[in-house]
Amino acid sequence: MTKQPPAPAGPNAEALPPAPWQRAPQRAARRRRDPITQVVIVETALRILDSEGLEGLSMRRIAEELDTGAASLYWHVGSKDGLLDLLFDHVIGEQQVPDPDPPRWQEQLKEVARLQRATILRHRDIVAVSLGRIPMGPNALRYIERVLAILRAGGVPDDLAVSGQQLLIAVVNGFTLDEAADGQPSSNAGAPAQDAARDYIASLPLAQFPNLTAVAGEFADVDQDERFELLLDLFVGGLARRAATDEKQARGRSK
Repeated sequence: MTKQPPAPAGPNAEALPPAPWQRAPQRAARRRRDPITQVVIVETALRILDSEGLEGLSMRRIAEELDTGAASLYWHVGSKDGLLDLLFDHVIGEQQVPDPDPPRWQEQLKEVARLQRATILRHRDIVAVSLGRIPMGPNALRYIERVLAILRAGGVPDDLAVSGQQLLIAVVNGFTLDEAADGQPSSNAGAPAQDAARDYIASLPLAQFPNLTAVAGEFADVDQDERFELLLDLFVGGLARRAATDEKQARGRSK
């Protein structure tokens, strides 16, 4: 059954140490008279990001939405960078990773990638938010832990499991960057542009561009969902072949 482990709670829960580069404030908890909390600020910021994009997201805009002053926000999140760290981790927490099923590890990895793509397309500019940020918040750590569990249970060597987990994020981010920027998650949303590209390529001088003109029709036959599945087949299949090769070489060295 697919599930995401709940965040630790209760007096006996083991608190995660803050990452050394964490930009959110580490202040002792104290009562405040206003109802604003870090969670409320992050959720408000996410709504603004989804509707107005990263350019429209500012501490002043969030303060206006919450009918408060910017100083109150800074008390809770430290800085805008600190807020973006929290926002990014919050979005990562939306993604559920299945429990390891070793015979199905390749399909499970594809499921993880599909969910990552869906999450990116649901939240405008979230890839831009992620740039330059090391995902080491509590949600990110649990997410990475569970993806590594899938890979290691499937027999992927540890070094390749770490590289594979990180590269999968980069691959999906790269694929969805244009989709998310255009706000066009559907597979045929870019059909007019694709038709224009086909017609232009077909009109190129045949002697100079024999290969481009020969495949011009393919530029209008683009289904983003199908193309994404092809990307997953290539990536996951290549990862599986590399894991099998590494295992074979390791057995050879042990003889």
